[in-house]
Amino acid sequence: MSRSEAVVSLVMITFFAAIQYVFLENVPADVSQFEFLSITNLIGFILTFILFFNELFRLNKRQVVQSLMLSVFLFLFNVFLLKGTSGVSATTSASVLSAYFSFVIVIQFFMTKKAPNVNHIIGVVIVLLGLGIFMKFQFSDLLNMSGLFLLLADITFAAYIVVAGKFATDTNPAILAMGQLFFNFIISTAFYFGEVSIKHTAVVLPKDPLFWGSVVFISIFIRGFYGIVQIYAQRYINAFYTSLIFSTEIVITVFMSPVLAMVFDTKGEEITAVKLAGSLVIVAGVLISDEVIFDKIESKYKAKRLKSGKEKSNGKQESN
Repeated sequence: MSRSEAVVSLVMITFFAAIQYVFLENVPADVSQFEFLSITNLIGFILTFILFFNELFRLNKRQVVQSLMLSVFLFLFNVFLLKGTSGVSATTSASVLSAYFSFVIVIQFFMTKKAPNVNHIIGVVIVLLGLGIFMKFQFSDLLNMSGLFLLLADITFAAYIVVAGKFATDTNPAILAMGQLFFNFIISTAFYFGEVSIKHTAVVLPKDPLFWGSVVFISIFIRGFYGIVQIYAQRYINAFYTSLIFSTEIVITVFMSPVLAMVFDTKGEEITAVKLAGSLVIVAGVLISDEVIFDKIESKYKAKRLKSGKEKSNGKQESN
């Protein structure tokens, strides 16, 4: 996989992540979040197990430990995500969750003690500005428990991306993907049965068709496909730029909302001039943060200044 192919792959899974909120809204409030996580992780694990069974013969203790670490971050992220998106619009959820790249810089700094590049800082500022435009700089809706859970989801997913990028460079991605799904299933199931025991409720499977539609989508495209592609792609794309690509999730969410509304007969997000402007700003920030693009812009700027300097120098010599 080349760098450009990795970027395309990350954009592809960002698309699936962007439309998952529509499906998450279909999870009934009376369904245990741990039960939902348990079911989707189990199905996702079964799918990856079938596809990459031969890779298990390369399994070692180190990969098991790494998979367990990643599963803990993912489990916490998914719990915070499900709690945070409850009662919050898809666009608001995507806007807040798209900001986790800012935590990636902080986590990387504490891990490596290396200051971020200039283009990374510029990119963060521009993308955050774009997210602010999206929400019209009105954050009052997030001053509640949903906002707190979405913030915690940002932090845990940022940590996940950084750690996954570190592991992906020298570990089999397929094993990591399978391992994190397996451990997430174990953890989710344990919490679900603990919840059942405390609340003295019966273990039942929901019959709501919308619930199972959400289970199918999340299991295949988020738990399975997303996890594998992300870990493979992070071999070629650093954690910070990966998170910035994921920040375009809000742009995709807005533009896909009307389409999904027609498909599922729900209320879609209105595409306004403000949201369009926010989208353009976010995309600009992502492009500037790319080292390759930033280097080209910088080299053209330096070449233009050099040319201008030579012309001024020649002009002075001719006047003399």
